[in-house]
Amino acid sequence: MKKLVLLIVVCIVVSVVYWDDPWLWRKYVGFFSSGSPTEVEPLTPDEEIRGDGSYVLPVATEAERVIPAATLDAMHAYAAEFGSHALITVHKGIIQDEWYAPHWERDNLTQSQSMHKSLLGLLIGVAIEDGVIESVDQPVGAWVTEWAGDPRGEITLRNLLYMSSGLGQYEFTLNPFDDGIRWLNSGRSIEPILRTPLADWAQGSKWDYNNINSELLGLVLERAYDRRYAEILRDKLWLPMGGEVARVHLDSPDGLAYTSCCLAAPAMDWVRVGMLLLNRGAVNGNRIVSADWIDEMRAPFPNGQHYGYQVWLGAGDPPFGAENYGDNVGSSGAVVNEPLVAQDTWMTWGRGHQHVYIVPSLDLIVVRLGPALGRQPLKPGFDVPRLVNLAVKGLQQNEQQTADNTRQRENTL
Repeated sequence: MKKLVLLIVVCIVVSVVYWDDPWLWRKYVGFFSSGSPTEVEPLTPDEEIRGDGSYVLPVATEAERVIPAATLDAMHAYAAEFGSHALITVHKGIIQDEWYAPHWERDNLTQSQSMHKSLLGLLIGVAIEDGVIESVDQPVGAWVTEWAGDPRGEITLRNLLYMSSGLGQYEFTLNPFDDGIRWLNSGRSIEPILRTPLADWAQGSKWDYNNINSELLGLVLERAYDRRYAEILRDKLWLPMGGEVARVHLDSPDGLAYTSCCLAAPAMDWVRVGMLLLNRGAVNGNRIVSADWIDEMRAPFPNGQHYGYQVWLGAGDPPFGAENYGDNVGSSGAVVNEPLVAQDTWMTWGRGHQHVYIVPSLDLIVVRLGPALGRQPLKPGFDVPRLVNLAVKGLQQNEQQTADNTRQRENTL
């Protein structure tokens, strides 16, 4: 009889704990089964964003190809070596190369992971130009009213964008009762996000990559516009840039969007984002945000030269190197075997090395996407600059060959 009573009590407790936050437990179980090297990796629940697909980039003819075939072959081989899904190279708005792994389809949605953060950098600029946010120097407490009268409410949007908020870090844990896992898995993610404590350093005094900063920026956007984040992303970016389809991960059905990660979209939509960044805020015949804002996004944080407003920068002092990227390199086992050939390169960056590389001096974009979920989505040893450096060297080789041919023709006249 006692055993039966104990069993009933245990069942009641388990039921109460589960139904208090069912999405936490569903996603917690899913964490251990997530990650596939060859399949689409959906994250549920989610909310669809649908564009009209109106922006279609032209494909280079044989005469328009300016990157040698041998260079493209080397890029394909490197992408395949690291289990990539897609690799797309664009020069002067023309697709030079569009490669997909045998297991991948062109329209498959790939998880962005932290590349999503860079879209927040764009959208905060849009919100300022729309007048729903005054400036990046406003305190977050203007919208996160739960922090009214709290020192955390004084954190500026600028320092959230720069990853210099002074907020503490949640350490990775497998304990489902710890906020370190609940902020990204709870069906009420706002609760652990708002419990994030301050660290022991002042905002603006150092760079410290922290996902909670980006979650707060997403919350600010929702409250500033008084609209759902998916609607903002659709109307302010996806439709005007001529995007196709994407899916924003939510904490629960009709709940809060995750904005530090977890935007699923096809590779070509990330090319469109790259064109927007390369063209300083304009794409598909539309001005999404001012050129001045893109320049501001690219201005490095004074105490962390390799980061702007939710984007990664290739130039700075000390020069580009693995040590400048902290855990984003170290946790993935990535390396930096050589500096960036084009020092004006900047990029988005997501777990599993989802990247949009932008090289303004050469009018070049390289997009690399691959598995993003699971304990180790990418094998160690991925060389962060390798793909974009190959493309840059290929362009330089072609330019040199063209110049040599021109001189040779002139000498024969």
